[in-house]
Amino acid sequence: MVDVNVTPFEIEVRTRHGDLVRADVYLPKGVSGAVPVLLGASPYQKALRHLPVHWVFPFIEYGPMQLYLDAGYAYVAMDVPGTGRSEGTWDPVAREEGEAIHDMIEHVAAQTWSSGNVGMIGMSYYCWSQWNAARTRPPSLKCIGAYDGATDMYRDWMYHGGIPTLGFLNSWLFGSVLLQHQAQGLPIAGQGRGQVIYDIYEHMFDDEWQRRRSPYWELDQVDIPVLSIGAWGKASLHLRGNFTGFEKVRGPKQLLVVGANSFAEAQTYYFDEAFHRAELLPWYDHHLKGEANGVMERPAVRYMMQGAHEERSAEDWPPTDVTVSEFFLNAEHSGVVQSLNDGSLTKDAPDTDGGATSWQYPDPLWMAGVTMMRPDGMPDHVARVVTYTTPPFESEREFTGQGMLHLFASSDQANMDFMAKVSLMPAGDSEQPYVKITQGWLRASRREEDSDLTTDMRPFHKHQRDEPIKPGTVYALRVELMPMSVLVRRGERLRLEISNTESAITEAPMSHWYGQKVGTDTYHHDALHPSRLRLHERPTQDYSNRSGDQS
Repeated sequence: MVDVNVTPFEIEVRTRHGDLVRADVYLPKGVSGAVPVLLGASPYQKALRHLPVHWVFPFIEYGPMQLYLDAGYAYVAMDVPGTGRSEGTWDPVAREEGEAIHDMIEHVAAQTWSSGNVGMIGMSYYCWSQWNAARTRPPSLKCIGAYDGATDMYRDWMYHGGIPTLGFLNSWLFGSVLLQHQAQGLPIAGQGRGQVIYDIYEHMFDDEWQRRRSPYWELDQVDIPVLSIGAWGKASLHLRGNFTGFEKVRGPKQLLVVGANSFAEAQTYYFDEAFHRAELLPWYDHHLKGEANGVMERPAVRYMMQGAHEERSAEDWPPTDVTVSEFFLNAEHSGVVQSLNDGSLTKDAPDTDGGATSWQYPDPLWMAGVTMMRPDGMPDHVARVVTYTTPPFESEREFTGQGMLHLFASSDQANMDFMAKVSLMPAGDSEQPYVKITQGWLRASRREEDSDLTTDMRPFHKHQRDEPIKPGTVYALRVELMPMSVLVRRGERLRLEISNTESAITEAPMSHWYGQKVGTDTYHHDALHPSRLRLHERPTQDYSNRSGDQS
């Protein structure tokens, strides 16, 4: 159980919107006078803080409270409007919710037990609340520690590449919010909680409704200190937001990316007290207590490389010393993967014989998304997808920064979906990847880019309208891939997988709506259509004396 050695008391504040919102206050024992405050806000009910940290309770995201109480902080646990003990209508990450948190921050800062210096804490939805409150600029909010949280709700998780997410939205809304309220004797869909899923799917474009729920568009007004912490294993949900949040804010800022490689690991990582003592506690101590502890002398960017248990640093993201490496799609067989085509990734652009790859869907052997079940009962996640694989690398290479898939494609249908994934394959002929490096998504009808926000290595798609494609016409499409860092050792390979859906086993809970797709898509890779995988590459360091542990 998650125990603390103090009994909380409840406070309430009437927000500018007229809602009475409530929070529990935990004060540190043995500390006299006013203390700095850490505030966490979510719809997960402050009454449920007794539950243990475990993947079966994915909504336990507030961090090691006792550690901060022992360090002399007050901890304020807030139910956002329309959830738990707070009145109003629940409208997730809407600007109005951020304003309610703003009002609670200012109320807390004025209390006699508060020093007036407030920071925010927590992961996932708690991190959304940090970005959301910060964009409203509460005067008493002095810093945030934003661990694992999206900023652009449309692009980061609701509609990857314009494709509706399905699995996570349903499991999160019902499993973490609605049913948890029912279990506490509250109406399962009361105070607007049941309306959320309809609103999200009704607003299929990045319209004004969506943008009011995306702090991204206002983060350039945030000038308080921001520590943005991402986890490589959350590429399909929060990772992009930690990078764009770091990019957009204008105050003192740092970016840290940890090696947690799964949703569950990111949660347990956040409750590790040693991690907080090393990273977040010094951040709060400096900005809320004024301690001169050297935290601002740390590099602006630190990241754990996948494929090697090694941390590197930089002064910006992407690191300023990166170059762009290209791997061209080719019909020639790699000889190491049993997939629909077993294509190759080559360093040279294809000649006129580079060919094309066509495939039909839905595949008759798909069982769980793209996964096929082998005769021995074991799942095979690549046999029924299109793949392109590099030859074994001849030396160590570090790929760190942005990635992009530049794909020439056609279809006999009026639309195409693309789900691309890059994996690191072990040396030898094993078909199973052991590190997923990056992934991306795009619906062809959403291919229009915003020229003001697009860069050479990161297309920014508008998602303002649908532009159907003409059957048989070849289109040049640019698929944004999530930020990445991997060390590829001698003998290892990179593999690109492309399909129009994903494995319900490997990608859970972030599955997407398949829809009514029946047809044939073709990926072109000849001299006129040089489809290619583009990755940022950084000069390697000397790893010769290191063990090569996988992270």
